[in-house]
Amino acid sequence: MYKKILLTSDGSKNSEAAIKHALQIASDEKAELVILHVVDRRHLTNIQKEDYGKYKTVEEYSKKVLDEFEEKVLKTAEIQGQTNVKIQKLALGGKPCDVILELCEKEDIDMIVISNSGKGAVDRFLLGSVTEKIIREAPVPVFVIPANN
Repeated sequence: MYKKILLTSDGSKNSEAAIKHALQIASDEKAELVILHVVDRRHLTNIQKEDYGKYKTVEEYSKKVLDEFEEKVLKTAEIQGQTNVKIQKLALGGKPCDVILELCEKEDIDMIVISNSGKGAVDRFLLGSVTEKIIREAPVPVFVIPANN
């Protein structure tokens, strides 16, 4: 049923909660797992506080986040015995919800696995929730993992 599953990461601990679920589905369905980190260059709100000033470019930061997330995915896959899952990683720039929705079409994504929030209350209020927009507009099923999972 699912051939390509998109797992998003904003660099937050919340996005890590979705890893085990995405791997389980990908393993059960023999699907490819596409892990994605989107850098929103307009606001840069998805840069973690502890990382401000450490990186010369947004691209350098994005690569670091994606590499760390991939490492966590691979470690979880090993622990869960799901090393057979094919993984593709992408770091893209733009408005996160738009990039995710466009990627669904471009990469023939069959399902999105996403955590419900990686932002603080102020960012959610000012920018809206990426997850909310994805739920409303995605052309594929969306599996939302609660932040406290």
